[in-house]
Amino acid sequence: MNRRLAAALLLAATSLAPVLLPAAARSDTCVLTPTGIECAAGGSSTSLVPGEPSPGETPPLRYLVVAGDCWYWSAFPPGYDSWDPAFDHLIIDTRFRLRACTGGDPVPPPVTGDEVVRRAWEVFRSFPLDPPVIRLEPEKGGITGLPTFLSVAPPGTLGHREVLPDGTVLEVAARVTRLLVDWGDGTPVGTHLPERAVSHPGGTVTHTYALKTCAAAYRRFHPSGGNCHPALEQYPIAAIFVWSASYRRGGPWNDLGTLERRSEAGYDVDEVVGFLYP
Repeated sequence: MNRRLAAALLLAATSLAPVLLPAAARSDTCVLTPTGIECAAGGSSTSLVPGEPSPGETPPLRYLVVAGDCWYWSAFPPGYDSWDPAFDHLIIDTRFRLRACTGGDPVPPPVTGDEVVRRAWEVFRSFPLDPPVIRLEPEKGGITGLPTFLSVAPPGTLGHREVLPDGTVLEVAARVTRLLVDWGDGTPVGTHLPERAVSHPGGTVTHTYALKTCAAAYRRFHPSGGNCHPALEQYPIAAIFVWSASYRRGGPWNDLGTLERRSEAGYDVDEVVGFLYP
């Protein structure tokens, strides 16, 4: 084989093969990528270890972006994620086929208002929105003619901050603003401030039942069966947290919308009957 041709083939094969170096060969500004060692200008690196930058810190170069017939490294998506091994072959192939961009990186297009709202909703839906944990007093069962207290522990505010592809910052926050309670006896659903749903005696989320709950046999055969609810053995109490979200991108906060999370609990109600003795 011609020596010059053999050398060219060897060089091409070497450019496609991953370069494996011991950990000691890495530095603070140069790291190992699927195609070799990458060093970024200004000290930023194409770090393969995921991590969110601190506020004010320049994020690491992470994505290989194709711009026409050339490629460049970017800290923001879209692009081939160098932290995800699934993109290794695409990064290697792209760098082999295309040239590196020159004259400065292309400027990512600005993110539109609709895209911001769409992304804010994705974040809102991804939040761990807790439902209420229902606590009732009296705990074992209610008594007709006396109030039952419902209490819940409202969760704290949830927040999220991220850098969008155009370099602007999106913030999303969510908190519980209302508590809806259905007492299960056909009365209207009540709307309450969650911080007012505390235990006796300070709580204001209360309800007084008029009929006790009974098993079907009791309703049918017991002398007091007529005092029972005609169908229920327990009242199906439901409590709903209304989570409200807001978002902003470098300006004032904007309302995003609400999501609901629901909990249910069965509740027995009895009665106290007084008798006169001679």
